Order: sequence, then structure tokens, then C-alpha cells
Amino acid sequence: MIVMHYRFTLPADYPMTTIEQRIRLNGARLNGFPGLIAKAFLYARRDDEELAMAENRYAPLYFWQDASAMQRFLQSAGFQRLVDDFGWPVIESWLALNADGVPDNLDQARFIALRRWAIAPHSCLADLANETGFCAWDVSRWQGVTVTASAGRPAGEQDVYRIGYLARGAAASGDQTG
Repeated sequence: MIVMHYRFTLPADYPMTTIEQRIRLNGARLNGFPGLIAKAFLYARRDDEELAMAENRYAPLYFWQDASAMQRFLQSAGFQRLVDDFGWPVIESWLALNADGVPDNLDQARFIALRRWAIAPHSCLADLANETGFCAWDVSRWQGVTVTASAGRPAGEQDVYRIGYLARGAAASGDQTG
């Protein structure tokens, strides 16, 4: 499984209702996408006291079955529209490390937190599978990420988003063709 994330930092006076409406109108379009396990349409508003974020952000998080599914999406008209509207994103991706699926409580969650951590040089890489929670790693940057989904805002986390919509792809319903 591949975890993919990008984020757009929007101006302080950006009308975030535009992002919320975009999510409402477009979220279901990825339901059934071949090879997509799940996409969490994430956003943060700087005026959201519960999140306590300094920036307005639109920051989708994807769980892909494999690289070919991720490639199909990145070459799709939908992704091109996103680039046309917001610009060329920096896309982070990690390989799932110690979990068979997405975070256990994703369907009931209202928030997602991403915690990035460095993989120390000369670490015993087999020990990384002992990290708690849903984890993934990027060996090109020697970085790990832990993804936590929860009904309430995770305490102490800095990179926390609201889930505006959760799309489930064809891979989530048992279709393994993508």
C-alpha cells in the first residue's frame, strides 16, 4: 500500500467555505476508483479554534493499493483540474510499514493527524515494524509517518485536519483489479 499526501496552504483571507463546497460537490467522484483504498478529503481553517492551525489548508490523504493506481489518478483529468485550480503540489508518498489497511477507525473519524519522524541512520529497519499505529516510510528521505484517525482532535498533534469526506475506491470493496 502507498500513502500519498499533498497540501495547499491558502491565503489567510481565503474563503474556506469554497474548499468545503468543493469537497461536498466532488468527494463522491472518487468512490469506486480502481486501486484506491480510501481518500480523506482533509482541510484546516485558521479560524477553527479546535484545530488551532496557523494556516488555511486543503490537504488530501490517499491510501493506494499500488503504484499503478496512484499513477492512473495523477494522470487523470480530475488531478489536472486540481493543478489548474491550485497549482503544482509537492506530493509526499510513503510505503505502508506495519499495517494491512488504513487506520482502523477511519470510517468513524472526524480528524486525521500526520506525525512525521526521522529514521535514524544505521537503524535496524526491521524494528520499524514495531512502531505503534498505522505507519509508513519513505526511504528516499529516511522519514516515517504515523497516521492517526480519531473522532476527537488528537491532543498535542500539530499537523491535524478535519475530514470533509471519505471516499472509498474499488479496492476497498474487494475489487483487486487496479
